[in-house]
Amino acid sequence: MKRLPLLLLLLLFCCTGVRADEKLFHVRRNLNRNIIVYDACLNDGKLNVKDPIHVYWKNLEHNPVTTNELNFIQRKLAYGYSIISCQEGKATIKLKAYKERPLRVYCHEGKWVAVTTINGAECILTEIYAHCLSKTSCEYLELHGKRLAGGQKEVEKVLN
Repeated sequence: MKRLPLLLLLLLFCCTGVRADEKLFHVRRNLNRNIIVYDACLNDGKLNVKDPIHVYWKNLEHNPVTTNELNFIQRKLAYGYSIISCQEGKATIKLKAYKERPLRVYCHEGKWVAVTTINGAECILTEIYAHCLSKTSCEYLELHGKRLAGGQKEVEKVLN
């Protein structure tokens, strides 16, 4: 009998305003196998205009794999982002650690993507590789993506 109210509450939650995030890209570093994941925050399939991106750690070195939220310093200085503009269906953001290239987040061919310029071409960003000298010093970045037109892979190395 005690399970019935819990089951009804669960059914009610599942039928209203469900949040389902969709992966945009991740940051990989040479320091370990863990990655920082950037997801589009979706409510009923629409971009959340107040909080369009969810950023978190995916701890691949743990068995089983775990996830953790960023701490305050990581969010504010290293792996967080700032919103330039955000409207229903699209957002423009800048990463805290790499402000030089804004990212445009929107739905492209039925999938949420982060688009930026790689090697002078408009590309869907899939990965940023950070070659770090220490936890606080990065020697270079590699931007990995696929061209919007044609889908060819692009990789651009950016020195710090």
